[in-house]
Amino acid sequence: MNAVELLRAEAGVARSVTGSPNYFSNFSVLVQNLAFAKYVAVWGHDVSTDSWNLHPCRYSRSVPNNAEIWEASVGLLIDRFGVEYQDLANLYVDTNGGHYYSLDTRVAEGTVGVGSAVINRNVLGVTWGVDAGGNLAVDVLVKNIGFEKQVAIVYTTNGWLTLQHAFGSYSESLAPVRLPHQPNAELWEIVAPVRAGESGQFAAFLTVAGTTYWDNNFGLNYSFSS
Repeated sequence: MNAVELLRAEAGVARSVTGSPNYFSNFSVLVQNLAFAKYVAVWGHDVSTDSWNLHPCRYSRSVPNNAEIWEASVGLLIDRFGVEYQDLANLYVDTNGGHYYSLDTRVAEGTVGVGSAVINRNVLGVTWGVDAGGNLAVDVLVKNIGFEKQVAIVYTTNGWLTLQHAFGSYSESLAPVRLPHQPNAELWEIVAPVRAGESGQFAAFLTVAGTTYWDNNFGLNYSFSS
Protein backbone atom coordinates (compact mmCIF):
# COMPACT_ATOMS: atom_id res chain seq x y z
CA MET A 1 0.00 0.00 0.00
CA ASN A 2 0.98 3.64 -0.37
CA ALA A 3 2.03 5.70 2.64
CA VAL A 4 -1.25 7.62 2.39
CA GLU A 5 -4.41 6.78 0.44
CA LEU A 6 -7.92 8.17 0.35
CA LEU A 7 -10.48 5.51 1.21
CA ARG A 8 -13.66 7.52 0.64
CA ALA A 9 -15.21 10.95 0.93
CA GLU A 10 -18.83 12.03 1.00
CA ALA A 11 -20.82 15.23 1.20
CA GLY A 12 -24.43 16.12 1.83
CA VAL A 13 -26.83 17.64 4.32
CA ALA A 14 -27.83 16.41 7.77
CA ARG A 15 -30.82 17.72 9.70
CA SER A 16 -30.11 19.14 13.14
CA VAL A 17 -32.37 18.56 16.15
CA THR A 18 -34.08 21.86 15.31
CA GLY A 19 -34.65 20.78 11.71
CA SER A 20 -32.18 23.21 10.18
CA PRO A 21 -29.83 21.79 7.50
CA ASN A 22 -26.15 21.24 8.30
CA TYR A 23 -23.75 20.69 5.39
CA PHE A 24 -21.07 18.04 5.90
CA SER A 25 -17.98 16.74 4.11
CA ASN A 26 -16.58 13.51 5.57
CA PHE A 27 -13.20 11.96 4.73
CA SER A 28 -11.61 8.59 5.53
CA VAL A 29 -7.86 8.14 4.93
CA LEU A 30 -5.61 5.08 5.15
CA VAL A 31 -1.98 5.59 6.21
CA GLN A 32 1.01 3.39 6.98
CA ASN A 33 2.04 3.65 10.61
CA LEU A 34 5.57 4.84 9.81
CA ALA A 35 6.05 6.91 12.97
CA PHE A 36 4.29 7.54 16.26
CA ALA A 37 4.19 11.30 15.72
CA LYS A 38 2.29 12.09 12.54
CA TYR A 39 -0.02 14.67 10.98
CA VAL A 40 -2.80 13.61 8.59
CA ALA A 41 -4.95 16.21 6.87
CA VAL A 42 -7.25 16.99 3.95
CA TRP A 43 -6.03 19.74 1.62
CA GLY A 44 -9.30 21.11 0.30
CA HIS A 45 -10.75 23.88 -1.84
CA ASP A 46 -13.57 25.76 -0.10
CA VAL A 47 -16.15 26.94 -2.63
CA SER A 48 -17.53 29.68 -0.40
CA THR A 49 -14.16 31.43 0.06
CA ASP A 50 -12.35 30.17 -3.08
CA SER A 51 -9.41 29.21 -0.86
CA TRP A 52 -7.33 26.08 -0.19
CA ASN A 53 -6.93 25.03 3.45
CA LEU A 54 -5.70 22.14 5.56
CA HIS A 55 -8.27 20.28 7.66
CA PRO A 56 -6.70 17.93 10.25
CA CYS A 57 -7.85 14.32 10.48
CA ARG A 58 -8.19 12.41 13.73
CA TYR A 59 -7.06 8.85 14.45
CA SER A 60 -9.93 6.37 14.13
CA ARG A 61 -8.50 2.83 14.39
CA SER A 62 -5.62 0.53 13.56
CA VAL A 63 -5.95 -2.18 10.91
CA PRO A 64 -3.69 -5.10 9.89
CA ASN A 65 -0.38 -4.65 8.08
CA ASN A 66 0.67 -1.80 10.37
CA ALA A 67 -1.87 0.65 8.96
CA GLU A 68 -4.25 3.18 10.48
CA ILE A 69 -7.48 4.86 9.45
CA TRP A 70 -7.80 8.59 10.07
CA GLU A 71 -10.99 10.62 9.57
CA ALA A 72 -12.17 14.21 9.24
CA SER A 73 -15.60 15.83 9.22
CA VAL A 74 -15.74 19.36 7.85
CA GLY A 75 -18.79 21.62 7.65
CA LEU A 76 -17.63 23.36 4.49
CA LEU A 77 -18.33 23.18 0.74
CA ILE A 78 -15.18 21.38 -0.42
CA ASP A 79 -15.30 20.57 -4.12
CA ARG A 80 -11.67 19.51 -4.76
CA PHE A 81 -9.20 17.95 -2.38
CA GLY A 82 -6.20 15.77 -1.75
CA VAL A 83 -4.87 14.14 1.42
CA GLU A 84 -1.46 14.38 3.04
CA TYR A 85 0.50 12.63 5.76
CA GLN A 86 3.58 14.07 7.43
CA ASP A 87 5.93 12.50 9.95
CA LEU A 88 9.09 14.04 11.36
CA ALA A 89 11.08 13.45 8.18
CA ASN A 90 8.75 13.06 5.20
CA LEU A 91 5.62 14.38 3.51
CA TYR A 92 3.40 11.95 1.60
CA VAL A 93 0.42 12.98 -0.53
CA ASP A 94 -2.46 11.45 -2.46
CA THR A 95 -3.79 13.95 -4.99
CA ASN A 96 -5.41 11.47 -7.39
CA GLY A 97 -2.39 11.50 -9.68
CA GLY A 98 -2.19 15.28 -9.57
CA HIS A 99 -5.82 15.75 -10.68
CA TYR A 100 -7.29 16.03 -7.16
CA TYR A 101 -10.47 14.30 -6.05
CA SER A 102 -13.84 15.96 -6.67
CA LEU A 103 -17.10 16.28 -4.77
CA ASP A 104 -20.16 17.88 -6.36
CA THR A 105 -21.09 20.53 -3.81
CA ARG A 106 -24.15 21.73 -5.73
CA VAL A 107 -25.76 18.30 -5.67
CA ALA A 108 -24.62 17.61 -2.10
CA GLU A 109 -25.96 20.94 -0.83
CA GLY A 110 -29.44 20.03 -2.04
CA THR A 111 -29.50 16.45 -0.78
CA VAL A 112 -30.57 15.31 2.69
CA GLY A 113 -28.12 12.50 3.34
CA VAL A 114 -25.17 11.75 1.08
CA GLY A 115 -25.44 13.47 -2.29
CA SER A 116 -21.87 13.21 -3.56
CA ALA A 117 -19.19 10.59 -2.93
CA VAL A 118 -15.82 9.36 -4.14
CA ILE A 119 -14.05 6.09 -3.32
CA ASN A 120 -10.48 5.15 -4.07
CA ARG A 121 -10.94 1.38 -3.94
CA ASN A 122 -13.20 -0.52 -6.30
CA VAL A 123 -15.61 -1.77 -3.63
CA LEU A 124 -16.24 -0.59 -0.08
CA GLY A 125 -18.85 -1.52 2.53
CA VAL A 126 -20.19 1.66 4.13
CA THR A 127 -23.17 0.84 6.39
CA TRP A 128 -24.66 -2.40 7.70
CA GLY A 129 -26.95 -3.74 10.40
CA VAL A 130 -29.85 -6.10 11.07
CA ASP A 131 -33.20 -4.39 10.47
CA ALA A 132 -36.51 -4.86 12.28
CA GLY A 133 -37.53 -7.51 9.78
CA GLY A 134 -34.60 -9.75 10.68
CA ASN A 135 -32.53 -9.02 7.58
CA LEU A 136 -28.90 -8.07 7.36
CA ALA A 137 -28.93 -4.85 5.32
CA VAL A 138 -25.63 -3.75 3.78
CA ASP A 139 -24.90 -0.65 1.70
CA VAL A 140 -21.89 -0.96 -0.62
CA LEU A 141 -20.16 1.70 -2.69
CA VAL A 142 -18.46 0.61 -5.91
CA LYS A 143 -16.53 2.38 -8.61
CA ASN A 144 -18.48 2.49 -11.86
CA ILE A 145 -15.68 0.92 -13.90
CA GLY A 146 -18.02 -1.12 -16.11
CA PHE A 147 -21.72 -1.17 -16.91
CA GLU A 148 -22.30 -4.90 -16.38
CA LYS A 149 -21.42 -5.75 -12.78
CA GLN A 150 -22.36 -7.92 -9.85
CA VAL A 151 -22.25 -6.68 -6.28
CA ALA A 152 -22.74 -9.10 -3.40
CA ILE A 153 -21.68 -10.23 0.04
CA VAL A 154 -20.54 -13.60 1.34
CA TYR A 155 -21.57 -14.12 4.95
CA THR A 156 -21.58 -16.68 7.75
CA THR A 157 -23.32 -17.17 11.07
CA ASN A 158 -21.21 -20.13 12.24
CA GLY A 159 -17.62 -18.98 12.04
CA TRP A 160 -17.20 -19.79 8.31
CA LEU A 161 -18.03 -23.47 8.72
CA THR A 162 -20.62 -22.71 6.05
CA LEU A 163 -21.21 -19.56 4.03
CA GLN A 164 -23.98 -17.95 2.05
CA HIS A 165 -24.18 -15.35 -0.70
CA ALA A 166 -26.59 -12.43 -1.04
CA PHE A 167 -26.62 -10.33 -4.20
CA GLY A 168 -27.21 -6.60 -4.36
CA SER A 169 -29.48 -4.31 -6.30
CA TYR A 170 -28.48 -0.98 -7.79
CA SER A 171 -29.69 1.98 -5.74
CA GLU A 172 -28.23 5.18 -7.22
CA SER A 173 -25.32 6.81 -8.98
CA LEU A 174 -23.65 9.48 -6.88
CA ALA A 175 -22.32 12.76 -8.20
CA PRO A 176 -19.96 13.73 -9.69
CA VAL A 177 -20.27 11.55 -12.80
CA ARG A 178 -18.17 10.99 -15.90
CA LEU A 179 -15.01 12.79 -14.78
CA PRO A 180 -11.97 11.82 -16.87
CA HIS A 181 -9.80 10.97 -13.85
CA GLN A 182 -12.42 9.80 -11.34
CA PRO A 183 -15.02 7.10 -12.04
CA ASN A 184 -18.23 7.91 -10.24
CA ALA A 185 -19.41 5.91 -7.24
CA GLU A 186 -22.56 3.80 -7.26
CA LEU A 187 -24.53 2.77 -4.19
CA TRP A 188 -25.79 -0.82 -4.08
CA GLU A 189 -28.09 -2.32 -1.44
CA ILE A 190 -27.89 -5.91 -0.24
CA VAL A 191 -30.42 -7.72 1.96
CA ALA A 192 -29.66 -11.11 3.51
CA PRO A 193 -31.97 -13.09 5.83
CA VAL A 194 -30.66 -14.00 9.28
CA ARG A 195 -32.35 -15.62 12.28
CA ALA A 196 -33.16 -13.75 15.46
CA GLY A 197 -30.23 -13.74 17.83
CA GLU A 198 -27.70 -14.72 15.17
CA SER A 199 -24.40 -12.93 14.76
CA GLY A 200 -21.77 -13.34 12.10
CA GLN A 201 -19.38 -11.83 9.62
CA PHE A 202 -19.42 -10.81 5.98
CA ALA A 203 -17.23 -9.49 3.18
CA ALA A 204 -18.35 -7.59 0.08
CA PHE A 205 -17.27 -8.09 -3.50
CA LEU A 206 -17.66 -6.57 -6.96
CA THR A 207 -17.32 -8.59 -10.15
CA VAL A 208 -16.88 -6.66 -13.38
CA ALA A 209 -15.30 -7.60 -16.74
CA GLY A 210 -14.35 -11.04 -15.40
CA THR A 211 -12.44 -9.70 -12.37
CA THR A 212 -13.58 -9.85 -8.75
CA TYR A 213 -12.59 -7.17 -6.22
CA TRP A 214 -13.01 -7.70 -2.48
CA ASP A 215 -13.57 -5.60 0.61
CA ASN A 216 -13.02 -7.81 3.65
CA ASN A 217 -12.28 -4.98 6.10
CA PHE A 218 -8.51 -5.41 5.74
CA GLY A 219 -8.73 -9.12 6.44
CA LEU A 220 -10.85 -8.71 9.57
CA ASN A 221 -14.25 -9.09 7.84
CA TYR A 222 -17.27 -7.08 8.97
CA SER A 223 -19.24 -8.19 12.03
CA PHE A 224 -22.99 -8.02 12.64
CA SER A 225 -25.43 -9.17 15.30
CA SER A 226 -29.21 -9.38 15.47
